[in-house]
Amino acid sequence: MRSISIAAALAAASFIALLGASPAAATTEDEPITWSVRPGDDAGEDGRAWVEWDADPGEALTEHMVVTNHGSTDVEFQLSAADGYFTDTGRFNMLPSDTESVDAGTWIDLPESVVVAAGGSEIVPFTVTVPEDATPGDHPAGVAASVLSDGSGTIGVESRVGFRVMTRVEGELAPALAAAATATYDGDINPFSPGTIEVAYEIENTGNTRLQTQPSATVSGPFGLGSQTIEAEAIAEIAPGETRRGTVRIRSAWPLFTYDVIVEAEPEAVSDELAFDRAEAARAEISVAAMPWPQLVVIALAIALILWGIAHRRRERERVARLIAQAREDALAEASASDIPAPAH
Repeated sequence: MRSISIAAALAAASFIALLGASPAAATTEDEPITWSVRPGDDAGEDGRAWVEWDADPGEALTEHMVVTNHGSTDVEFQLSAADGYFTDTGRFNMLPSDTESVDAGTWIDLPESVVVAAGGSEIVPFTVTVPEDATPGDHPAGVAASVLSDGSGTIGVESRVGFRVMTRVEGELAPALAAAATATYDGDINPFSPGTIEVAYEIENTGNTRLQTQPSATVSGPFGLGSQTIEAEAIAEIAPGETRRGTVRIRSAWPLFTYDVIVEAEPEAVSDELAFDRAEAARAEISVAAMPWPQLVVIALAIALILWGIAHRRRERERVARLIAQAREDALAEASASDIPAPAH
C-alpha cells in the first residue's frame, strides 16, 4: 500500500477525513504520494492562497486549480467541492465527504477526477455559479484533490488537500454577533484568600458576513467593588451561523455576596478589503452569587467570642458585687453583735 504524506508547505489548507469506505481506491506500491493544490489561471499557479470574489445573484465565475504530483508515479486524484467552515481555532476546513453540502459547496462544478503524471501538474478549471435566490453575504466553500488509502479494517482514510473558495453575494450586509454567558464562583476555604469567577461564554455569528472579534468579560461587585476586565481568546474568523465557545477565569475575586458579569464582543471585519461600518457589540449580562461563607464563619465565631466575653465580664461583675454585698452584710452583722451589752452577774 502506498503511504500518504501531504505537502502542506503550500499556501493551501489541508483536510483529512475518515470514511466508511472500502480501500478500492487505494494504491498497492509501497511509495509515498505527495501532492499540492493551489489556485491559478489557465497558465498555472498565480500566487493566491485561495479564491475570493464578490458576485451578484446569478453570476458565474470560472477559476482554476493546479494539482501538482510531487511523487514518482502517476496518480489519479479525486476532485471534490464542499461547504466550508472555520474550526474553533479559526482554521478553514471543508465538510467531510459523507456530509451533504447545502450552500456554496453546491455552487461549484468541477471534474470528478484528474490524472497527474509523476512530477507534473494539471490545471483543472472549475465553475462557481451563484443561484438567483442566493442571500447576500459571505458563503464559504472549498475545493480539494484527494486520494484514498487503506486504514485499519474496512475503514479507508481520505486525505484531501485544497483551498477555500469564498463568495460574497452582493446585497445588504448585516454584521452581527450574539453573546450568551454563565458564571460560577469558586471560593477559597481560607477566609483570608480570594476566590475565582469562571465565566463560560458563547459567541454566535448571527449576521451574514465573516467576522473576527475579541471577547472580554467584566466582573464587578456591589457599588463597583472588585471590578476586573479580562480579555478572552481572540476569535480569528467566524462564518455566518457559527458559534464559538470559551471560558475565562477571573482570579483575586473576593466574596462580595454577588457579582455582575458582562461579556462583550464587537464585530470586526476580517480584513481591510472587507471592512464595514462599525456594528453594535454583542453583550450578555448575568449575575453570580459569591457568598463569603468562610468569612461569615469567622465573623460569627468572633461575634460569639465577643458576646461570651461580655457575658463573662457581666457574670464576674455580678459575682464580685455579690461577694461585696455578702461581705458588707457579714460586717454589719458582726458590728451589731459587738454592740449588745454583756449580761450582769
